Amino acid sequence: MIRNTFLLLSLFGTILLGQTNIEFVGSLNQYPSVGYSDIWGYVDLKGNEYALMGVGGGTSIISLIDPTNPTEVAFIPGPFAPPFEWRDIKTHLNYAYVVTEGTGSGQGLQIIDLSDLPNSATLVNTVDTWFSRAHNIFIDNGYAYVTGTSGGGGMRILDLSNPVNPVQTANYTASGSIHDAYVWDDTVVVCAELLGEYHLVDVTNKSDPQLVSASPFISGIYAHSGWMTEDKRYFIAAEEFDVRDLIVYDLQDRSTWEVVVPSWQMSGNSPIHNIFVLGNYAHISYYKEGYIILDISDPTNPTFVGQYDTHPGTGDTYDGAWGVYPYLPSGVTIVSDIETGLYVFQFRLGYLPPTIIHAPMNAVFNTDPITISAEIIDSGQVVDANIHYRTTFDGSTSDWFLVNDSNGPANNTYEFEIPGQQHLTAVEYYIAAVDDSNDVSTLPMGGSSINPLGGTPPPEFLSFEVILAGIPDITSFFPSGDTTIQKNDEIDFTVEAIDTSGLELSYKWFKNDRQVAGINNTFHYRHSSFDPPPHTDVIKVVVSNGYLSTEKSWSIFVEPITDVEDENNPGSYSLKQNYPNPFNPSTQIRYSIANSEFVNLSIFNSLGEKVAELVNESKPAGNYTVTFDAGNFSSGVYIARITAGLFIQIIKMSLLK
Repeated sequence: MIRNTFLLLSLFGTILLGQTNIEFVGSLNQYPSVGYSDIWGYVDLKGNEYALMGVGGGTSIISLIDPTNPTEVAFIPGPFAPPFEWRDIKTHLNYAYVVTEGTGSGQGLQIIDLSDLPNSATLVNTVDTWFSRAHNIFIDNGYAYVTGTSGGGGMRILDLSNPVNPVQTANYTASGSIHDAYVWDDTVVVCAELLGEYHLVDVTNKSDPQLVSASPFISGIYAHSGWMTEDKRYFIAAEEFDVRDLIVYDLQDRSTWEVVVPSWQMSGNSPIHNIFVLGNYAHISYYKEGYIILDISDPTNPTFVGQYDTHPGTGDTYDGAWGVYPYLPSGVTIVSDIETGLYVFQFRLGYLPPTIIHAPMNAVFNTDPITISAEIIDSGQVVDANIHYRTTFDGSTSDWFLVNDSNGPANNTYEFEIPGQQHLTAVEYYIAAVDDSNDVSTLPMGGSSINPLGGTPPPEFLSFEVILAGIPDITSFFPSGDTTIQKNDEIDFTVEAIDTSGLELSYKWFKNDRQVAGINNTFHYRHSSFDPPPHTDVIKVVVSNGYLSTEKSWSIFVEPITDVEDENNPGSYSLKQNYPNPFNPSTQIRYSIANSEFVNLSIFNSLGEKVAELVNESKPAGNYTVTFDAGNFSSGVYIARITAGLFIQIIKMSLLK
């Protein structure tokens, strides 16, 4: 028996689990096909905690009563018009306020009554009196500050004294288009996105906001979002365009903006998104870097202390973590990932679960048992590790099976044997490990449970397929061999192929080793005027089942047109060699006559018997092409003979079937 260790194709390379000081608690990916946006938290009168998460097409209200098993308890539909699926959410009293840049019915400010949770939530009003779309909302001391609104893009201040029926007190436009805002007491920092500046605005008079000061212009940045430290001295800005990422301003003197940290960036090229401050820590959604925590006890020297990468794969620049909410009383943090939904985390300094290093696979080419290796390391001691797998064949999926390393690890490397599977079986799997602090990690991330280890699967899995791939068989092709055509002529190359593996075949066509466009198993060749005859091209097709391939090639000789002074007014009589030749089942025959003549063009077999008459009529001088269809004839040599006045000529043609 052959033990296959990495006899496979790797699509992703080695995966390293990215967790530092952040413990995974639970997750929910209920709407994977529509995507997610911002997130906020809410606590009901009984102390139950909830996540309010923007979803393409509405707002999902998720109970965190059991944070290891988040459960949606209500969904409030809202406008959805890609790519404007993002929405922003804040709460006041027992109401949630939702804005979006989606279009269509239901746009404006949605007001949701949360008082009946966990039983239900109700949309009680949609206010579109002053704007139909907006990008963000911030609520402080009974007022909502709505930014990036339609009709100017500034900031509208709404009095929430009547929570269901807000009243606008001002529309502030002095800072131009505003992306986001941070508010405390009677002061607002607005993010003047297009100016690349942050402005301090006095809102003591809610009907007459006044610009106080502006940050210095920094070339290339996008003033996106930010948060004040709890002493309200430092503003930590997130600029999103991956130019400087994080900038810290000292606002001790409110008339000036002193830059004390001109730039702070992660080592990758992921842009920063939103930042929230709680105590001495900044909690950041950092797109592809995931959830990042910085120690800002000294705001002039932010220090990395935590990360959980919710988007460990590759992808677009703006995939990954969108929003963070670290203010729930239980101490858990909720994070929204654009593609994979809700995550619940616990920030614990000194927490570092086992790190799992593994090279994934996507295919195995035999039915022998497969040994999957993983290196698992920990700051303490790895106590146990296993692999969970399940199979899918012919549409039927098995239960999960659990496999341990029966021999134990060698130099931190574990080996898990998955039994051999039959052809076209898909195998999904994930790896779990626990250390001596009972910290559990899985690969992919998101699984949990100690009894059994990894008993709660992660939201996504690794997978491979068992393929008994054979080389595709080309059963027929046309032309049957190398061929000759004339200048400006055209011809179709075709192949017929089968795959005994039952896999789908693909065809790639090449002209002189350069890939060209074909239509599945056919390539239409047209002589290029840039290659004057005589000229030879090589046409090749590669037939693949995705794993193994075979190929067929032809040489095609392009010969010049001869004995013709002018192609529309020939100076002589001629019968050209048919093309293609050999042929199956049809071929073209070209002839020229210099004067008006009665023309007969007939086809004879090798016995001299006439089998077809293609032309038998008077023709004016010119060049002509006729098609001989031999679909009903047997293979062999045929003779084409032309008579035109005193001109007689014959050519031989080969029909190969």
